[in-house]
Amino acid sequence: MSVNGTHDDAGDTAPPLLVFDGDGRLRDWTAAAERMPGLSGRLAVGAALRDLDPVAGPGRTVHPLAAGGVLWRFAPPSPATAHPSAPPDPGSSSVRDPAGRLFAAASHDLRQPLAALSLLIGTLEGQTGEGRSASDRPGPNRSTLDPSGRDLLRSMAQAVDSMRSMVDGHFDLVRLESGLTDPDIRTHAVNGVLMRLALEVAPRLADRGLRFTVMPCSAMVRTDSALLERLLHGLVANALRGTVRGRVLVGCRLRGDRLRIEVWDSGRGLSADRLEALRDELARPAGEGIGRLGLDLTLVRGLARRLGLGLEVCSTEGRGTVFAVIVPRSAEGADADGERKAPAAPAGTPMTDISRAHILVVEDDPMVLAALQALLEQWGCTVTGADSYDAAVQRVGPAPQPFDLIISDLRLKGAANGIVAIRQLAMLFDRPVPGMILTGDTDPKRLREARLSGYPLLHKPVAPLALRAAVVRLLGRDPR
Repeated sequence: MSVNGTHDDAGDTAPPLLVFDGDGRLRDWTAAAERMPGLSGRLAVGAALRDLDPVAGPGRTVHPLAAGGVLWRFAPPSPATAHPSAPPDPGSSSVRDPAGRLFAAASHDLRQPLAALSLLIGTLEGQTGEGRSASDRPGPNRSTLDPSGRDLLRSMAQAVDSMRSMVDGHFDLVRLESGLTDPDIRTHAVNGVLMRLALEVAPRLADRGLRFTVMPCSAMVRTDSALLERLLHGLVANALRGTVRGRVLVGCRLRGDRLRIEVWDSGRGLSADRLEALRDELARPAGEGIGRLGLDLTLVRGLARRLGLGLEVCSTEGRGTVFAVIVPRSAEGADADGERKAPAAPAGTPMTDISRAHILVVEDDPMVLAALQALLEQWGCTVTGADSYDAAVQRVGPAPQPFDLIISDLRLKGAANGIVAIRQLAMLFDRPVPGMILTGDTDPKRLREARLSGYPLLHKPVAPLALRAAVVRLLGRDPR
């Protein structure tokens, strides 16, 4: 399968496929598509659908993707024209890859409007004086909402957050049960996973009256850190759904050569019969029980099986529930995987003043770019926006004034992705400039590349408070 114009040997077993984004630009294709007479030598990332349509020939089916993207599928080449090779393994990643690209493209397109909606709600909260700290009071041009308006705005924010969780969960579950998720097992500091979890989840609970606590842990574990983080997100989401008041706590216990990562809640708890039924459902094979377990716990069960991790649950009716994930410990040092470990942060991230910061935003989706600019300007930042690396260079100009931060999408128009864009743009200034990747991509290869870059990574749609916490952390200062 081709990935932005690069090929691997496995692509030869895939049928001719072309994936176009919502703008009608070519994003992915298989090696078999390159061998088709009308397309040979014409395929390149960004090629226009309208230019390829007349030369592609008949015999294709068009499958619509979200947000206007489409997938072209051609009949596979006959055995006489295909390259001789051994029969493909039906379970191999090369056969599954086209479906993986399809899910990744659809997931990315769905996340874009959700990201814009989340950021716009954050801007509205700022304009109405909602969600502010005592030191961030509304100015003379801001209005305040009555109690019913505040409740409505809070419900909108919670609905968007719920939509994001459902989109993430559904696509993760499809990839998992289709065998498209391949764990990357290596040694990690578990504290990096825990702190990223805290920084993303805690800001969402500011108005719910719940305390969310993550206890740091110095243990080293051997697993896939990204999938472990997604598993813990599912457990925390399940705990928050059943906890109206009190707290949710994530902590670790050492047990010999294993580490127990426990998620405690002070919710309603389960009776002995319901607890036994839940344990039976968790013991069922992956792919069963989504109607009984719900999306979050079905995903948790599948991820635990995929990673070879133990999963336990205890509960007392009226007092709460605790889930435990048992992860193998490692005596080795952490791999040099390039991930920047997030510092510990309190559950309530302070609304630090970031006004007067000059931020460069590179984002190829105009809706998300406009929403990001509106939110950052609402916080008092000066924002320069561009939809590609080349456009950003033009906006910066020949004698650039230094920026305080560069925020970029991972996928961009043109040849440069977000990682390259941040690195090259930072070289234009006479001092180091921090960068951050903001992406709706779900392709494991691209996400791993982003993590290896060393730049902090936030996933769309991002909660406004989580974005603000990341900006404050990267700026490393309080201008007041």
